[in-house]
Amino acid sequence: MVTLQDCIERVPSVLEGILHKRKENFGCLFDVAGKDINDLEEIVFVGSGTSNTSAVTSRIFVEKAGGIKTTVVFPNDFCFNTHYYNPRALYVFTSQTGNSIVSRQAQRMMIDKGYATVSITESKDTPIARESAAHIDMGCGKEEYPTRVIGYCASVFTHMLLGLEIGLRRGNLTLEQYDAFIANAAAVPDSHRTITRKAVKWFEKVKRQMLRSQCILFTGADALQGVAQEAAVKMWEIPQIVSAGYELEEGLHGPNYGYNYNHCVIVLNHGGRDSAKALALARWMKDVYHNGLVIGSPVVDDNDCSLDLAGGDFDCLEIAPVVQIIAYRLALDSGRDLFAPHDNSVMERYFKTHQEDAKL
Repeated sequence: MVTLQDCIERVPSVLEGILHKRKENFGCLFDVAGKDINDLEEIVFVGSGTSNTSAVTSRIFVEKAGGIKTTVVFPNDFCFNTHYYNPRALYVFTSQTGNSIVSRQAQRMMIDKGYATVSITESKDTPIARESAAHIDMGCGKEEYPTRVIGYCASVFTHMLLGLEIGLRRGNLTLEQYDAFIANAAAVPDSHRTITRKAVKWFEKVKRQMLRSQCILFTGADALQGVAQEAAVKMWEIPQIVSAGYELEEGLHGPNYGYNYNHCVIVLNHGGRDSAKALALARWMKDVYHNGLVIGSPVVDDNDCSLDLAGGDFDCLEIAPVVQIIAYRLALDSGRDLFAPHDNSVMERYFKTHQEDAKL
């Protein structure tokens, strides 16, 4: 029986495959944009759930590497609350299973307008892939659990490599800069393997702190905002623990007034410009409420999960397995049976978010 931890441990090989096949996989992107690739003004990522948090995670790098404005939009907002669609944008629709109803609707709107579109899914045979003008395989294959851990990392990595390929093609990156980023990306799989093993041991040391908390809150700056938001999603999905994820600065503008002893605040830190602020928050929660932790580098004390990050701008993918291990192991220790059949039939009598047939 495949466990969720088996899925987490499969991520590095998936990332290696995506990196190896990147030129072949992204060829369709330039077939869609054609000679107009240099005329693009914007990249717009559209997706729900983990497809959204993966775009939030990757957006900053895509904009940096691609040299082009990059936006993340929920499909519902895109379809019904957006009143201007840039005709010179590339619209990217991410849906692992490819059957998200509103994402498919959003893509159809752009195809009907004749705008440049591309889908990213687990297979070319998914509904949204069959309907799209071009398709990029996210390389994860069929994931055994509906709580996507492989798909999150595969989506983030695919988005980031998309930014690199666009940046190189548009001349925003020199070949030397491109190769340096690829070297960083290539360091991630082995680092992920090492960090996953460390995360399992670290969790055993701190798990009681999390299990006795009423809720778990994640916060991080830059790309780690997306990791924090994805971590919160996974806490609800897997161990079914109340959780929230914040961008570091926003988490200090209101939520901080509500923190108390019952709230475990986990700070994600990659040593960037807000590192001192991140560590200050962690120290406050540790000293005053005895319920703060840091994942990353640098950290505050020996109770934190100190990591040797090797991926440069890709370090979000090195921190991601730690929060995934937390979610998985909390589910086990709280007694949730993850092997129980997953049945949405009752819920789907009230509403549906996905539709597998080819027609909307």
